[in-house]
Amino acid sequence: MSIRFGAALFAALAIGSVAAQDTSTEKGKLSYAIGFEIGSDFVDKKMDVDVNTVIRGIQDGVAKRQPTVPPEQMRAALDKMREKLMAEAKTKYEQMARENKAKSDKFMAENKVKKGIITLPSGIQYRVIEEGIGKRPLKNSEVTVHYRGSLTSGLEFDSSFARGVPATFKVDAVLKGWQDILPMMKVGDHWQLFLPPEQAYGMRGQGPIGPNEALVFEIKLVDVK
Repeated sequence: MSIRFGAALFAALAIGSVAAQDTSTEKGKLSYAIGFEIGSDFVDKKMDVDVNTVIRGIQDGVAKRQPTVPPEQMRAALDKMREKLMAEAKTKYEQMARENKAKSDKFMAENKVKKGIITLPSGIQYRVIEEGIGKRPLKNSEVTVHYRGSLTSGLEFDSSFARGVPATFKVDAVLKGWQDILPMMKVGDHWQLFLPPEQAYGMRGQGPIGPNEALVFEIKLVDVK
């Protein structure tokens, strides 16, 4: 929850009496839930705040009273806090990226020696599950594929197989690793693909995919246009 959003919600709570503690009503339940969430957010972000002073600030803001701390000092304090939170988040993200890179390198190295695995100069690995006999796509072709994407832990994050509907897209509009591998496949081919991070989402990650995570895909090439 952002500080701006949190403060707005605190202000909503402060409209009523601070002493009011009736949590049996819908208003009471919502008020308590909002307060609990904001308080938990302070703890999660390790924000060193005085709760009573926070409440006092909310009351002053709702009552439109003159702030006891000059506005420029409040802005400076908030800017300092945001910079601290951003620096901490950056450090945490970079640590996660380093750890994921080590795990990905280990996974790719161990997978490389397994039976049926073919490794390309780019570091991409694949194995053939089923061979097709159709034509191969070009870089600018439109293809229809069934696919399943998983983390190396086995956690599935996307699957057209599960949806029962294949996906159609341009070869040059997908992940780099897919752009390299699809022109090697024939219609009817069903391959398992192992992408090192630099051939997938790299440092940026995507949704449930963290930074520097190797990915595993099953791809079945259904059609080429």
